[in-house]
Amino acid sequence: MSELRTEIIGQLREMARQGDSVGAMFGLLKKRLGSDGSIVTVIEYLRSAFCLSLAEVKPVAALSRTEGRHVLDESLLDELVMPQIKKHRREWDG
Repeated sequence: MSELRTEIIGQLREMARQGDSVGAMFGLLKKRLGSDGSIVTVIEYLRSAFCLSLAEVKPVAALSRTEGRHVLDESLLDELVMPQIKKHRREWDG
């Protein structure tokens, strides 16, 4: 995998500060990464941006198991992942 782009990580963190949903962050990653946006890359960006463990970000992969990698249930994704992002805020928002 190539090196993660710091401007995208910064954009994700700003979205979290503004209260944007995890689904919106997922959409941003798909748009910004284009054809390089494998689910592994998306997960690595979320892990890096928010200091998440693989277990904490796993719902992203589970809820986007569709053709074209669309999130099946954005509210459930938010319910499962946003508390983890908030839990680690001291680590990523400094």
